[in-house]
Amino acid sequence: MKNNGIEELMFYGDDVRIARFPERTRFFYANAPLLPAEDPLGVISRALDHPIGAKPLEQQLTGKSRVTIAFDDLCLPIPLMFGDPRKMIIEVLLARLFKIGISKDRICLICANGLHRKWTHHELSIVLGKKVMGVIGRDRIFCHDATEPSQLIHLGEDASGREIEINRAVDESDITIYVNVNFTSMNGGGKSILVGLGSWRSIRHHHSPREWNGMDSIMDPGRSPMHLALNGMGRIVKEKYNIFQIESVINNRVWPSLLAPVLSPFGTRPRSVVTKTALKTLFGAAALSPQFMKRFVRNRLRAGYQLVDVFAGDVDQVHPKTLERVCAQQNVRVSEPADILIFGVPNLSPYSMLSVFNPILLRSLVLGYMRGMYQDRPLVRENGVIVACNPGLEKFHPGHHPAYIDFWKNDLKSHRDPEECWRTLSEPYAQNPVYLEKYRNNFAYHGTHGLINWMWSGMALRQVKGVVLAGAREPDTARKIGFIPAPDISSAINMAKELTGPDATIGYQMIPPLFGVVLEA
Repeated sequence: MKNNGIEELMFYGDDVRIARFPERTRFFYANAPLLPAEDPLGVISRALDHPIGAKPLEQQLTGKSRVTIAFDDLCLPIPLMFGDPRKMIIEVLLARLFKIGISKDRICLICANGLHRKWTHHELSIVLGKKVMGVIGRDRIFCHDATEPSQLIHLGEDASGREIEINRAVDESDITIYVNVNFTSMNGGGKSILVGLGSWRSIRHHHSPREWNGMDSIMDPGRSPMHLALNGMGRIVKEKYNIFQIESVINNRVWPSLLAPVLSPFGTRPRSVVTKTALKTLFGAAALSPQFMKRFVRNRLRAGYQLVDVFAGDVDQVHPKTLERVCAQQNVRVSEPADILIFGVPNLSPYSMLSVFNPILLRSLVLGYMRGMYQDRPLVRENGVIVACNPGLEKFHPGHHPAYIDFWKNDLKSHRDPEECWRTLSEPYAQNPVYLEKYRNNFAYHGTHGLINWMWSGMALRQVKGVVLAGAREPDTARKIGFIPAPDISSAINMAKELTGPDATIGYQMIPPLFGVVLEA
């Protein structure tokens, strides 16, 4: 490209750039943030006073009741936010439970981390707050273990033979109150208990190539095979136990006030030539910082998301109302797909939260999450090309991602096919004693977690002609994850045109904030 074109912000790993796009590029931006709740505590209280399809807690419980409060782990939202609704909701819950007469030794809090890593108490305090940590006590706050038989209970199988096994605390409590933060349409509903508090034995039935097939988006609960499987399994849990679901909806105001003037898109917040020049200088200077310093800043960044609404009660009646609000924020209507779809890719994955962003997470972020942010059909046309802008560095956290590292070094080369990889390696990785010990006791992701991300992204890779990694600083790393390396965005677009044809339509989906699309035609 020559110097003519359209300028727009682009995230590139831990850096921000001002990129230039061809004149005929279509730009896709997130919806404006939904208005926040004027009185967040009032919204929470009203939801608890008037639950949907259930009695208020005060009418269900006595001073002798045993209560489990489960909550979403720190993988969401991205980035973590100021004023987390989990903290506010659990503070209100504890006050109500104490008023009923339930002592804290009859209450436990469980972080519903599923196959994700467990979190330290210091990390949990980021979303729970010091008040909750102090009031309930650290000895009453636990992380779920998806592998320890003594902490699990097997409920049998659903009509399709899927085994259902969840945390034993649900069985030992008079009520399980689940507290969600609904960041996208894949969150909440039956997924909360069955994934967050599910065992490997159970989760493997809905985290497989059949359910994560690269065609039916997990952001589309009405069509996704994963969600359909969870709905059937969830009915068995609901028939047996008293589950009280609390789902919170947040808006997409990702940047706090101080950062919004700098990081908001030009297309929604135009800048003068002088301001753009100043921003280029600022971004260029920041890019010179050492990588460890950028990671330090990224892991301490807090978003400006705001609570919009809260719904509580019966999960099957609560979740549709939640989805209605989430989709109003998340989904943008688009007239037609693009042949070439460009993403600026920040080093922000749910699974690199407070950790290191690695190349397997890059692949799953681009193909699983960013491409997968759609309902019905993706924004990039079938057999189209994705241009992803990220340096693609071979960095791993040895404590958090040990099985990822072993797969990367030892098994990836001979197990590139996603279905064969899952079929051959999932059980050996799940039963590996080293991975089990590190998951149980040393804050590592479950042995299969990296395989899930490789499988999921691999299924999606089948739907496109290729992914070009623009600005690839390690070409061999890009090739290893199945991407085509390019030195910069201009070269990447030219490569994409060679794959799709000179008349290919081009789109740029400006993320963050994260959003999805609904194709109208």
